[in-house]
Amino acid sequence: MNLRKNRVNEQKTMLVVCEELFDRSTKKMPTNVKYFACVVASFFATVAALFTLLSVSQGMGPNHFKPIRIINVILQSNQASSDEYLPVNSFRDPPPVSPDFTAKNASSPTSLSASSSSSSSSSSSKAVSTSSKKESTISSSSTRTTTSSSSRPPVSSLPKSSSANPNQKSSSKAGTTAAPLKSTTTSLSTSKRASTSPTLASKLPSTIKKSATTAVTTTPPSTHLSIASPSTTRSPSASYICPTFTGRLGNNLFQFASGYGIAASKNVKFVIGEGDNINKIFKLKTDNHLIVSKTRRECAAAKFRGEGRASGFDPNVLKFKADTTYRVGNFLQSWKYFHDVSSDIRGQLKFRDHIQTKADSTINGFLKKYNTTRENVTVIGIHVRRGDMVNHGFGYQVATKEYFEKAVALFNNYSSPLFVVCTNDLAWSKANIPKSNKVEFVSGNSPEVDMAVMASCDHVITSVGSYGWWAGWLSNGTVTYYKWPAREGSGLRSAYSADYMDYFYPHWIGL
Repeated sequence: MNLRKNRVNEQKTMLVVCEELFDRSTKKMPTNVKYFACVVASFFATVAALFTLLSVSQGMGPNHFKPIRIINVILQSNQASSDEYLPVNSFRDPPPVSPDFTAKNASSPTSLSASSSSSSSSSSSKAVSTSSKKESTISSSSTRTTTSSSSRPPVSSLPKSSSANPNQKSSSKAGTTAAPLKSTTTSLSTSKRASTSPTLASKLPSTIKKSATTAVTTTPPSTHLSIASPSTTRSPSASYICPTFTGRLGNNLFQFASGYGIAASKNVKFVIGEGDNINKIFKLKTDNHLIVSKTRRECAAAKFRGEGRASGFDPNVLKFKADTTYRVGNFLQSWKYFHDVSSDIRGQLKFRDHIQTKADSTINGFLKKYNTTRENVTVIGIHVRRGDMVNHGFGYQVATKEYFEKAVALFNNYSSPLFVVCTNDLAWSKANIPKSNKVEFVSGNSPEVDMAVMASCDHVITSVGSYGWWAGWLSNGTVTYYKWPAREGSGLRSAYSADYMDYFYPHWIGL
């Protein structure tokens, strides 16, 4: 005790001595010097506080909200790609693809026949049966007549994606009011097969039938964005729309698609740099709505317009005159920004040959393992996103084991299902994905190859995250999603609309 008291007394004595020395030295200083010293001390104290705040905040929130990334984007050169500042990290998450959806047809969910679907401009019939036999689907109150179409060649004989018709997927799959529980008719990459398979009507439990019917008949929110189709002949414009690329592949795809859709709605061109990561992965090409620029100097004087919600539709983003160049951002994660030009976007988002070839080889390897062909199986991609989202303080909720069990059970009613799992948590996936059927796990690929694998599947079970969202959209088949990706009351939850339907397509199946 005496030693501790002595040490305390010594410390107090040292403080008193230091204060006296400081007082004596400052008394000799002129007033202006004292003022300058205070300013300098305050400046360094502020800088130290800012660096402390940055270091603390770097460990909080999602990667794309971290201050260093945001500052990099703000300070970047207008002529440079933001990918130079924000390198893409390795991240497994498949790209979702959904059929083109129009609100006016979704509002009439009664019966759907071959004749009615042919009268709808964006709806196309799906091949399901071998003998032109009519089969009931979904429920007795919602029927559809479908005819068989020619089957596609095996994966190994497919041409590379560069020669594919960009609209082939959209026309071969369910259209605007297509039932979400689709039969086994899709194509690998550019031409998925249209083969025979039984429908799910009689096999599905009543609870699944009910949820499927609800998914079909849901009418999109009233804030649906209507983008007028731009004329094919347009006069040169001095104004453009430019992207704000931040985050990784899933984020970049939303930023590309939404920027493209906004540019089309204003009848101006969207500018992408040749060095942008999105252009390195997909074979983008200049068209009526897009410029692939070497320098992106068109964006040198761009003004910024940001959204109110990262994962919700904000109509205020579109309230500007097309006489000024704008850089739009930051995340624009809503299908409402681009769904009216989705066929054009599908034409742009064709994987580069080396990526698609690796994806085809991956699926072909699984087919060879089971001594089968693409015509004889239904390939269902499963995306499992966990990683840094598990127990994250910002509000992420990863898809549960029960969700995957329900989704797998749903697709077990398809003909000869083959499940292909892409994940960033291989151990958890192997322990929790149901193995009653053929299940294969993809490993060792780059994020873009995994996305191409998922996009080449007939249907996709997504989990959470924008990467998985785009896996479903690009596959253009039946898509399921986890309905609670954000914890209530969290910062992430505020990024979505009240019902999440600005983010998820109304015809996708929430489980």
